[in-house]
Amino acid sequence: MRNIIDTFDGDYAFLSNFYEHPFEFDGVIYRTAEHAFQAWKATNEHDRQMIINAATPGQAKRLGRKISLRPDWEQIKETVMLDIVRAKFADPELGQMLMNTGDAYLIEGTTWHDNIWGNCSCDRCKNIEGKNYLGKILMSVRQDLIQLTPDEFIPCKK
Repeated sequence: MRNIIDTFDGDYAFLSNFYEHPFEFDGVIYRTAEHAFQAWKATNEHDRQMIINAATPGQAKRLGRKISLRPDWEQIKETVMLDIVRAKFADPELGQMLMNTGDAYLIEGTTWHDNIWGNCSCDRCKNIEGKNYLGKILMSVRQDLIQLTPDEFIPCKK
């Protein structure tokens, strides 16, 4: 039976986009992957800076829901997430932690109805299989880290 990690908290909190561990992405230092992802939705510098400077990842997420989205967001959001996750796990400590999950199947288990980036287990969603895009991206980045030398691993495709 395959090992499954379906909760990004406790020992696996580092897998969450809310995990506070600053990293650089496209020339900007972000507090969390959530800050980076939400900031990339912005159509203007004011909104982007407001999100970057948010006190918490939850606040960054709330702000990202209130701004005007860049017109190509639906077409690029998965690639942006991949690039952000690659940048986050380019940090040697976090990269090793991700590799230490071995071949575990990673699922962002949620209870907040997110069946795009994760898989929600609430009563309303329990019979819906989530797309688990974040889990799949994490597994892809893990595979890259395992297979590539540090010089070959490109944290950001920009």
